[in-house]
Amino acid sequence: MKKLHIYILTMALALFQTGCNDEWEEELYTQMVSFKAPIGSEGVSEVYLRYNKTGEVTYKLPIILSGSRENDKDIYVKVDVDSDTLATFNQEKYQYRKDLYFKQLPRQFFALPNESCLIPKGAHTENYPIRFKFDNLDLVERYVLPLSIQEDPTYVTNNRKGWRKALLYVKPFNNYSGNYSATSMNVYADGQTKNPLVSSVRTSWVVDEKAVFFYAGVLEEKSEDRGRYKIIMEFMEPSEDVNGIKSGTLHVYAADKSINFEMLGQPTYQLREIADATKKYLVKQYCTVYLKYKYDDITTMPGVPMRYRAEGSMTMERSRNTLIPDEDQAIQW
Repeated sequence: MKKLHIYILTMALALFQTGCNDEWEEELYTQMVSFKAPIGSEGVSEVYLRYNKTGEVTYKLPIILSGSRENDKDIYVKVDVDSDTLATFNQEKYQYRKDLYFKQLPRQFFALPNESCLIPKGAHTENYPIRFKFDNLDLVERYVLPLSIQEDPTYVTNNRKGWRKALLYVKPFNNYSGNYSATSMNVYADGQTKNPLVSSVRTSWVVDEKAVFFYAGVLEEKSEDRGRYKIIMEFMEPSEDVNGIKSGTLHVYAADKSINFEMLGQPTYQLREIADATKKYLVKQYCTVYLKYKYDDITTMPGVPMRYRAEGSMTMERSRNTLIPDEDQAIQW
């Protein structure tokens, strides 16, 4: 009886190992094409691209061929815009909060030079170029370029989530854009000097090479009315002192005149760089803006504007790895 039990156990183990080996061999030897577009915390792939004078920049989206076997042929991977995937994503993630939906990037702001991407014989990866044009792109909306690899009998697509489809959340940046610590920016009801409102972070978004915008006061940055409180900062040419610290003035104004924006005094900014104390290959870049302004809240109580005064400073910190040549990858977002 004991020998029979051992025999049954041995046969069961052999069958289990055979099943595992078959699955392992299928994953190892089946060649599948997919994007390399890691998904971030919001369920999309964040793409950081530096804004330049022409407003045009090329992003190289990696397309990979999996499997350990040698690629024995040229493979033309077909890529196209996939509006349905973005619509489904928005519906599943935000449901009835349509003001939070990601918007599809309009055609005038990008170009797909080729309908397909060639992975040549012997290669397992290739970059698919996408041309973006950011001039006049209003980043009050969150824009995504939805792409998918089209089915074709000449190759097998990887249908795992985030592999055959890519939702590219395009984020242009310049020297002044990013998340600013705003704990030193106090917002008072006009005429008051106590009990200020404070926001921990104010995000600034690119307008052009030397300008960004943020939202006035402590407005919720995903508010449906956020576009009405858009404050633009233009960074004038700075001067540099003996310590390498750059200082300059700001031209600050509101995009919507109905909030009665008023700048108090001359706003200024300061730029400085400091090497990390322990990691010498890291450089910390700081941009500090000094502002004092007033504006009306015209949406909390429609028809009854409330006047606010904001004063203080905001500081953006950016860490850059000097060992990485590509700037968008060198910056620790």
